Amino acid sequence: MDATKKYGNERWFPYSPKLGRTVYLFSNLEYEHWLQVEFNPNVVDFCEQPLKVKSKYKDTNGASIFDMWVQYKDGSEEFIEIKYKSDLLKDRVKKQIDVQKNWCRENNKIHKVMTELEIQQGSVKLSNIKLMIKYLDHDLNQPEQLKIIKQQLLGNRLTIENLSNASKIPYQDTFLIVTHLIYMNEVNSNYTEKPFGKKTEVWI
Repeated sequence: MDATKKYGNERWFPYSPKLGRTVYLFSNLEYEHWLQVEFNPNVVDFCEQPLKVKSKYKDTNGASIFDMWVQYKDGSEEFIEIKYKSDLLKDRVKKQIDVQKNWCRENNKIHKVMTELEIQQGSVKLSNIKLMIKYLDHDLNQPEQLKIIKQQLLGNRLTIENLSNASKIPYQDTFLIVTHLIYMNEVNSNYTEKPFGKKTEVWI
């Protein structure tokens, strides 16, 4: 399945390797947030549009649906609302967020509002993830090549290009394997700092 597939007006239905299913996202900002959740090794589970909640808003009842629920390795969890900063001034959005905050407070849950200021902060990293997610659709059925690459990285910090040359594994195969290893958090990399490609450094 295509992890970058987009439908209509800012609607994305990408495949999540972490969940093993399609996720449903309804803005470009939600898509960019999902990419970073997908690549965060500390995230063990998440769900988009996880829950519709009801709570008091001023003197009336209100209802709202969170954009995402995330659970981390340490067992903590967050309910997240994703909005463009300019939308936070709208009365409808204020009500939506207040309802969510009240419900989280009543149920002892952590609530977080994320805007483009946080989500797009690491532009190099985000751009690289947008590229890398495309390669996670390819099956990594190369156990011998994987073993060789890991052996080459023991005690060495190599670019993907140099790793390909040292291992004598074709560059495209090396690129694919390294992408998966980064995603699985089995190697370190400077992909958060520089464009992802031949000169990207990886090490164990």
